[in-house]
Amino acid sequence: MNPRAARTEAREMMTPGALDLRGASTPRRILVLQLARLGDLVQTWPLLTRLRQAYPGAGLTLLTDQRLLALSDAGPCLDEILGFDYQGLTSQVEQDWPGAYQRVAGLLQDLRTREFDLVFNLNFSRLSLLLTYLLGAPAHGFLPAAGGREFSRGPWLAWIYSLVHARQFNRFHLTDVFRHLASAPALAATPSAAAPFPGGEPLIALQLATRHARRTWPLEHFTRLADFFVSRMGARVLLLGTKAERGLGERLRAALSPASRERVVNLQGQTGLAELAGQIKQTNFLVSGDTGTLHLAAALGVPCLALFLGPALCFETGPYGCGHYVLQAEPPCHPCLEAASPCPQEGQVCLEMLPPLAVGQMVVGLLEQGAAPPDLRLPAGARVYRSRIDDFGVFYQPLGEPRLRFLDLVGQAYRLAGLWLANEMHEAEDRGQEPQPPTPTPYGAKEKLSPGDLRALAVLVASLKQGAPVQPDLPEVAAALKPLLAFHGEMARQGQEELFSGVKSVFTSQLESWPNKTR
Repeated sequence: MNPRAARTEAREMMTPGALDLRGASTPRRILVLQLARLGDLVQTWPLLTRLRQAYPGAGLTLLTDQRLLALSDAGPCLDEILGFDYQGLTSQVEQDWPGAYQRVAGLLQDLRTREFDLVFNLNFSRLSLLLTYLLGAPAHGFLPAAGGREFSRGPWLAWIYSLVHARQFNRFHLTDVFRHLASAPALAATPSAAAPFPGGEPLIALQLATRHARRTWPLEHFTRLADFFVSRMGARVLLLGTKAERGLGERLRAALSPASRERVVNLQGQTGLAELAGQIKQTNFLVSGDTGTLHLAAALGVPCLALFLGPALCFETGPYGCGHYVLQAEPPCHPCLEAASPCPQEGQVCLEMLPPLAVGQMVVGLLEQGAAPPDLRLPAGARVYRSRIDDFGVFYQPLGEPRLRFLDLVGQAYRLAGLWLANEMHEAEDRGQEPQPPTPTPYGAKEKLSPGDLRALAVLVASLKQGAPVQPDLPEVAAALKPLLAFHGEMARQGQEELFSGVKSVFTSQLESWPNKTR
């Protein structure tokens, strides 16, 4: 194909419609673009459920990676699910860009025939941005800029992504970030974990790998855990994962005694996505790191214990729903980045903060008594969380009697300010009524901050109310201000500083009123 002719054809065929990002009040056809991985797709399902409830008369279409189409029956009921070979397109661009262009042009033409009047774009990939731009329908989520070559964020996503500047304060689950791109319907459904195991021979699944080594619990720990389940509970154990991960499962089985090995089955690379979902449904419990398998199991109602370490933060991507558990390693360097953050000189210390015996005892307590063991011993810096539901969505409540920290209090204030913003963005029925902050998730009236944290809180409130400087010996206060300052800059750029004033007011009032509420 002649390159000059291709460029001319591109200008003619890829002319956008009238791009209107204000929204459609009564859409007839809705398109949701989710071209990312398995976990991202599963975390999109609650948004799809909300759209179905909010617009029962609209046609609802999902465009996703074609490798994930096998999960169609496991997800919410949609009118249409389209698959596209996004991974193949990426490689084709380098080898045959005219052919890649023809594939995108064909996809665009196919989508245009459906006449979508509302689009939810959940990715900032070039393809999803380009499609959103060229379809020209009102859009939510990542919005195209510069002709689809760049992206912009509305106030809601700008608030969420401001927390990238200090992730330790983030208390927003990705699933709820997606869900609140749409207005709340009259009814809201949130998945919950199934009831505790009734007795007999439990079937426990282990997901051994994650997408990055820093998120992955050591294989020797999984080996000890599998042996514990067999010897202590008489359990059968399934090893889940991809074909590329199968060697991990074989190494685990080889390290077991012959008697234990007989009760451990390696399914890595032996199941497609539909078969994987079927196997997960048959299990009584899943132990996993931050993976798509974890999110799929939680969505299917299987009780989960998530092992979160390194960059993984349960508040962002923990098992979604009520009644799941997370063991979270929280050393001073947590949460790190997958590549850019160097580990301490002594190595990745979080790997040893979730000992196999404690994990095994946790699962035994949950399966046999339906509750976490009250005497569970964890190294300093590790916490147990249980997922629960608050006014916004999923929240992770620390178990036991952990001391309330400055980190927790600021994170809760960011969450409540975000809830105010979400209500403000969706307030259409009673526009003249000022939205009220939702009820906070309580930490407990008897908990007190340490003297150092009380000082940090006082300095933070003074800085917010009076512009008082932050002392150099209080880096946690400077970090707590970073997301708010980033959001201020973005709202100033968008000409919406009144929204910044609103979230700052809620944020400040929550911090200022906390001591009076608990003393």
